[in-house]
Amino acid sequence: MSISASVSHDTAGVTWSCSPAAACGTFSPASTGNEVVTSYTAPASAASGAAISITATSVTDSGKSATASALISGIASNATLSGQYAFFLTSPTGNRGTASLLGSVSLNGDGTVTAGIVDIISASVLDLQDQILPTSANPQPNTSSYTVDTTGHGTMKVRTASGQQLGFSFALTSPAHALLAEIDGNPGSGTMDLQQHPAGGFSASQVNGGFSFTMTGTAKANAATKVSFGGVFTADGIGSLTSGTLDINTAAILSTSPFSGSFSVPDSNGRGTLQLGGGRSFTYYVISSKALRIFEADNLNLMGGSAYAQGGSVVFLSDNYFYQHSGWSSAGRTITAGEFLINEGDSDISAGISDSNAGGSPANPKSAVKVSGSYDSSTAGTGTLTLVDAAGSSTFNLYVVDKNVNILDPGASPAGFFSGGGNALMLHTDVNVNGTGVMIRNTEPGFAPFLGNNALQLTDAITTSTTTNELDLVGVVPADGIAHLLGSADYDGSDSSTPVAVLGASVAGSFVEDTLNQGRVTGSITIPTPSTAGAYPFISAAAPSFDVSYYRLNSSQAFVLQTDTAASSSGFLIQQLLP
Repeated sequence: MSISASVSHDTAGVTWSCSPAAACGTFSPASTGNEVVTSYTAPASAASGAAISITATSVTDSGKSATASALISGIASNATLSGQYAFFLTSPTGNRGTASLLGSVSLNGDGTVTAGIVDIISASVLDLQDQILPTSANPQPNTSSYTVDTTGHGTMKVRTASGQQLGFSFALTSPAHALLAEIDGNPGSGTMDLQQHPAGGFSASQVNGGFSFTMTGTAKANAATKVSFGGVFTADGIGSLTSGTLDINTAAILSTSPFSGSFSVPDSNGRGTLQLGGGRSFTYYVISSKALRIFEADNLNLMGGSAYAQGGSVVFLSDNYFYQHSGWSSAGRTITAGEFLINEGDSDISAGISDSNAGGSPANPKSAVKVSGSYDSSTAGTGTLTLVDAAGSSTFNLYVVDKNVNILDPGASPAGFFSGGGNALMLHTDVNVNGTGVMIRNTEPGFAPFLGNNALQLTDAITTSTTTNELDLVGVVPADGIAHLLGSADYDGSDSSTPVAVLGASVAGSFVEDTLNQGRVTGSITIPTPSTAGAYPFISAAAPSFDVSYYRLNSSQAFVLQTDTAASSSGFLIQQLLP
């Protein structure tokens, strides 16, 4: 892990130490100057998740020091990934147009791929049930394989029966979850999750109870028509769907229709179908009985998204909430992140702050805008929300998510949730933005500095009157627990006629608490453009640094949003915990 200390009025710098002193690790070098990085190495005997304290002490005055906590993460390898993984990526403005890529891949724990299937849903490419070919003796790119380094960063190459050659970069947050970016010239961002199933394989019993879902995409007949879905349904764990409601925002026109239908038993890839009636159908991939990845599988729209178990949770309790919503507005691709407070016994929203940025050249950011609004909810798993925030005035339908589901990592522990609910999926129902979002209850008040190794994911969806392109980035960035991030990342994009992904680009960052808003953090990210031939010119070599706001959902997860006019990148920073 890389770490540094900021020193004022002291040219001699600091010496480094840690505790518990008997087995806390080493530093190289043991002394550094102001903001000069030292490398901390944990002892081989340290358990993953163990907490340590790192101290920088002034050389000039030993009575002056600063201490930060850190978590020790394990060493990753190919063996960290073993089993079946569902992957889901979206690309609002990439080479395929607005697209979704879903599938399942079986990884053998030794860098080889044994099987899988992939579906690509877009206006320019419609590739359904394409079989992933197993690893063979053929050289790349004519075979499938994956690699994972010691930091939890990896790459995966997939060869399909139809001849698709797909490339991905990923950053593990655990053996069961990774942030993912496509790096084969058709960029996209998403996740990869270990698929859970009972002994004997996937079963219909995993699709049981109430589910909430949202999806985004375009009309199939006209890719310029943006579409967003939200809804709920109840499955009986055998084959029937009841109590379904589908809300559709098509070019800012909202329609609602009830449905009942059926679903098929998931196959060996965890893949099945949901028949909603009226000629509309979805295909799903099982992550667990709490989470499904879904896409529309008929001739009406090109949509991708997720469904999560409701679990009987109510929509709201009085507390602090974080949210992120994105979609299409008159200014282009727009994304907003923020937080607000719901007071006990009151339907009004108060004490909120938000940031927003709309894609374009230049981008159109709005920072530190106060949030106000109101909500209405019932115990039936739905509600409504009105927000006035950095994106303007918006209204939403809300669809409850089980309090025991971590929406950003559905295979992980709830990460700060406790009984009472308060998590929801969001669907825009206004003319301001056509899109979806998430709302997550925060139960860890106060600022928690970023610690340890973190997976970083950024997407820059660019839309102007003459240009549509996209950049997707993923990497691993250690945090020093004080004010700095330092690591590396891979990125790829769609504005070059000869695509060449940039691998191993350096990433540096800074962060500082917003003392007026407990979950908001401001800072910058710097990604110097490599000077090698073929490198993408997404990040100006003259100005490789951009401003960001972080919204700290809990001790391990944060939304990230660019807040200057250079671009409109957004994404996630999630702490790693490897075995």
